[in-house]
Formats: sequence, structure tokens, C-alpha cells
Amino acid sequence: MKLELYSNGRTSATTSTNNDEIAIIEQKELSEPYTVFTKFQVFRILTIVSLTSMISPLTASIYLPALNQIELSLDVSTSKVNLTITTYMIFQAVSPAFWGTLADQWGRRPVLFCTMLIYCATCVGLTFTENYATLIILRMVQAFGSSSVVAVCAGVVGDIADSKRRGSYFGVYSIGQLLGPPLGPVIGGIVTDKLSWRYFSCGVHKILNLNNNHTHKKIKKKKRWIFWILFILGSLSLVFVGLFVPETLRALVGNGSGYANPTPRQWYARHCRQTQVIIFDDQPRFKPISFLKPFQYLLEKDVIIILMFSGLHFMSYYCFMVTTTKQFSLNFQLSTIQIGLCFLGLGGGTIVGSFLHGKILDRDFKKVKSERPDLELPYYYARLRSIWYCIICEQVLTLLYGWLYYIHAPLAVFLVLQFLVGYSASAIMLCAQSLLIDLFPGKGASITASNNLIRCLLSAIAVVCIEPGIEGIGIYWLFTIIGIILVISNISVPILLKYGPEWNRCRAEKSR
Repeated sequence: MKLELYSNGRTSATTSTNNDEIAIIEQKELSEPYTVFTKFQVFRILTIVSLTSMISPLTASIYLPALNQIELSLDVSTSKVNLTITTYMIFQAVSPAFWGTLADQWGRRPVLFCTMLIYCATCVGLTFTENYATLIILRMVQAFGSSSVVAVCAGVVGDIADSKRRGSYFGVYSIGQLLGPPLGPVIGGIVTDKLSWRYFSCGVHKILNLNNNHTHKKIKKKKRWIFWILFILGSLSLVFVGLFVPETLRALVGNGSGYANPTPRQWYARHCRQTQVIIFDDQPRFKPISFLKPFQYLLEKDVIIILMFSGLHFMSYYCFMVTTTKQFSLNFQLSTIQIGLCFLGLGGGTIVGSFLHGKILDRDFKKVKSERPDLELPYYYARLRSIWYCIICEQVLTLLYGWLYYIHAPLAVFLVLQFLVGYSASAIMLCAQSLLIDLFPGKGASITASNNLIRCLLSAIAVVCIEPGIEGIGIYWLFTIIGIILVISNISVPILLKYGPEWNRCRAEKSR
């Protein structure tokens, strides 16, 4: 028990509770608010963490419009170029398991600072890289730092959002996370078209055996722009998190009334007011840390089903992105900057899907609580009742997508289709994320790390296989097969609805 006594006589207590206790508390009507943050503070926190979480996927996809130029300049196959994406995504998948575990014990702010500092430092290092090997190593380290932000920021949202508002809160948060992949190519397309991809691929000009000294110096000055842009974005995120995002881990600060890992304003207010603070802590200050926790979640039946189902749909979404550059170039003869702008269709869909379906999830939770009071654990039914139209939309469009190339459909058809895919995919991701946080309150960073692990690994596998698949059976049949896999995965939803509550009860009993 941690007790703080202030000079005005107010006390606040924070206890470390296990998952089932938190789940029970969440269903009761408590006299104290779930969070002490005002609506403006909540909106500010959501906005900052949403934009911060965009950095990792933005960094991964920012050079997608330049894939054709990289392939031609380096004289390598498309599969080898795609392998550079896969390498980043593997580290993007694994590293949150390490940082997410720390964030669920040490707090959100210290881990966010560490990860963002690593990211900013590697961006600076990449601007001065002069050989390809160093470039690859620093990109791995960059992924190790940036990708963990997604899990930690999800933990922040889970801390301040109760079940009634979790859908809309995660809807706002997911905008940044899902907007990063399609927004990256837009920025990359503009930079590539105006400066050439060599200007932001550090060290590559040496590999290209550039013999003209004047050209060599010119490229050396301009080649670093993209990493400076990423450094600026990372630095701004670090500053805004440091100033305006307070510690939210409920094990440390409860509903936000406690004091830990303070912002400059919190530190100043506490010391200048000369308040008396008495802390009683009968718990060990440093508990054993298990970095296997995100992997242990994968052994839970309902968790692995949720993760595989949502991961497959995210994989499909990523296949749309990865194939867009080459296919649009071949079929529509677009310039690099035009291809980059085409990604706005996916991006617009993710924004609308995240925001709108977040509102739908909140509405569904309220309706289920009022219409089905007999349900002991309404989370499964509340989060999955409106998912079917999104599932059908994405799966039908995936089945049709490849054949649109076969009939030479106009570009506008592809852009509208990608908008709908972005909407459906973001809604499915949001349903899965909200359900996982409902089942594991207080462990938002760790469970999000598990989610990130599965979907990034599946997407990495897809990136490796996509080009050989197109060369082997054609893009028509490739997307047909992906669509069939998604259709087969539909069995996951009725299984979760039927057996999920029982599995969750068994898990709660074992943890007692």
C-alpha cells in the first residue's frame, strides 16, 4: 500500500492489484472518478501519444515510394529490397516485449524517455553513416527504440480510459499508429521526387560508385534530409511527452492523484507549495521483472486467437501498401510523388475507421450493459458485436483486389477500394486492442507488445513472400489466397464469443 498525505489533509492510496481484481473494480460504480484528469488534459494526452506512436510505422514505411529507384540503383531484386523492410519489422516486433514489461512496472514516462532518446540518437547517427553495414545496424537499433513507443503509449491510453470510453479513446490513439504506414510514403515520395532517394539513404552513394566529385559533394549535403526530418519529429515528441504527459501507470499513481515520475509542472507545484508528503510502502520497491510476460500471454487461448485474427487482417492491410508502389508504377505510369500521394487513400480510411468505430464501440458497450445485465463479463460480446461488417468489407475487397489489375480498372477504383480497406482494417485492429485491454487492465504495455509481436511478424513474413508470390502465381491469385485465409480466420469470432468468458474466468481463478 502506498499512502500520500498532503498539507490540505487529502489522502490518496494506490494498491497493486492483480488482473481479476481490477476487472471486478472496473464493473462497480465507485464514488471516486476513474481518472482525475480533465477532458482537456485527456484530449491533450491522447493527441500527444497518438502522434508519438506514429513515429515507428512512419519510419518503417517512409521509403516505400523509392523502392523502384533503390532496386534499379543497387541492381538488386525486388525481394532483396523488400528484405530491408523485413529487417526493420522484425526488430519492430520483438523490442516492445522488453520495453513494455518495464513500462508496466517502472512507469510510462521513464520508458518513453529511454526509447525516444535511443530513436533520436540513431537518427543523428544515420545522418553521418558512410557505409551500408552501419546503416543496417543503426536501422535495427532505431527500430529497437521507436517501435516500443507503440506499446507504451497504448498503456497510457489504457490507464486513463475506463471500459465505457475505451473504444473512443483507443480510436483517437489508433489514428496515429495506423496513419504512420500510409503517411510515410507520402513524405518519402515528396523527398524522393525532389531530392532523389539517395539523399536520405545514408552511405548508399558510396555503394553506387559515384565518380563525379561535384555530384558526390552535392549528394553528401542533401542525402541526410530524411533522417533529420525523423530526428526533428522524434525530438518534438520527446519534448511534448516530457512536458505534458504525466505518469499514468495505475500501480504508481492510481487514478492520477498520486505522485511518481513527475512532469516539470508537477515537480514545481509540489516543491513550491511545501506540502508534506508521507509515503508508506509495504511492498518491495523493485519487483522481479519477467521479460517473458508478453510471450506468456501468447499461451492464453483467447489471447492467441485474438492476436492471430487481428494480425492476419493487419498483414492483409500491409500487403496492400507494399504492392502499391510497383503495381501503380507499372499499371498507371505514375511519378514517385504521385505514388506517394496515392497512399492517402489508405491513410484517410484509417482515420475515419479509427474515429468512427471508436464511437461505435462505446455505444456497443453501453447497450450490452443495459440490454444484457446477465452477462458477467460483457467484454467479448460488446467488442465483437459490430465487427462483422468490417470483416466482410476487408475480406471481399481483398478477394477482388488482384482481379482489378486483371481487368485494368481505373485508378479511382483502386483508391476508393484502399480507403475502404483502411477503414475496415483500422476498425478490426481497434476492436482487438480494446478487448485485450479489457481483459488485462493495468498491463496495457505488455499486452500491446504481444499484439505488436504477432502482427509485425506476420507482416514481415508477408513482405518476404509477396514478390515471389506475384512472380509465381500473379497478383490476381495471390490476393485471392490472402482473402481465403482471412475468410477461414472468421471461425475465431464465434469461438471467442462462446468460450472466451469461461477461459477468462479460469484465468482469474488461477491468478488468485
